[in-house]
Amino acid sequence: MANVGNGTKDDWKLTLLSPVLAAVYTIIACLAVLGNGMVITVMLLRRRVFSSFTNRLILHQSVIDSLAGVLYFLQRAVINTHEMSVSTEGTLKDQLICRLLLQDFAPLIVSVTSTYNLVMISVERFMATCHPVRHRNTWTKAKLKFAVGIPWCIGFIYSSHFMFVAEAHQGRCRPTDMVRGLKIVQGSVVIGIEYLVPITILIYTYSRIIITLTKKSANPRNAPRNVINKAKKNVLVTMLLIGSLFVVCWTPPIVLYIYEQFSEEGLMLQYSITILLACNAFVNPIIYCFKYEHFRSELRNLVIGRCRRNQVHDRAAAAPRIINEP
Repeated sequence: MANVGNGTKDDWKLTLLSPVLAAVYTIIACLAVLGNGMVITVMLLRRRVFSSFTNRLILHQSVIDSLAGVLYFLQRAVINTHEMSVSTEGTLKDQLICRLLLQDFAPLIVSVTSTYNLVMISVERFMATCHPVRHRNTWTKAKLKFAVGIPWCIGFIYSSHFMFVAEAHQGRCRPTDMVRGLKIVQGSVVIGIEYLVPITILIYTYSRIIITLTKKSANPRNAPRNVINKAKKNVLVTMLLIGSLFVVCWTPPIVLYIYEQFSEEGLMLQYSITILLACNAFVNPIIYCFKYEHFRSELRNLVIGRCRRNQVHDRAAAAPRIINEP
């Protein structure tokens, strides 16, 4: 979502970020990089075990969220803690400050990409559960690059329009003059692309998955498939939690955005409210550790295996060496 700014709607001030908020964003960035880095490490070291289409998309999700943590840190804890000024000449530098930095352009691209990668995971799980034959024929590993590329395309194409909704004018950043009808269209696109479309797809796909798995579990002929269904349900519960946290993290910013579109003054919650969006970058690894049994078991095996190798090396180093003298 675009940075709505502080102050009145006719003047977006370039205010400095407080040390407390800068520290909060730094902690969030560290958690995002460390948590998602752990997921990336486990899945790459156990790439044969995590070779399914879903796990590849989960790996991609962790890469996106790691990048989001870094970008939020650079945008909030680095750039927004230094004084920035806009000259009255409206130079290229001034336009870049107002159109890109004030708009959180780079973090916005990654946030939207992360959202639609979650949507891609939900669609893939929907096809695998509700239309398994078609899923085997269409969702092949050769198509993985398209599943990875589509969220990035949506993120770049959608976010590009925010470069034109702000401008430098007489030493200040201000919203670009637009007729009321165009503002309504722009606001509708923001709410639809960032919130309504992904929420609708997530609700529909996971509802259909739950209904399908419930019917299969009730059928006694499917008793031999209980193990497979249990694994599918575990993945489903994991992704449902991730989708629920997406709703929690994105709803307040959307509500704030709608309020500011119809109010005379903006709320001074700009930095505080985007903390929720930043938090969405590190919550997924926590869910994997607590709910995704397959990931948890592989992580435990890696840690235990590493500890055992260290014990063997320590014992070997402590053992006395026998030197055969001539």
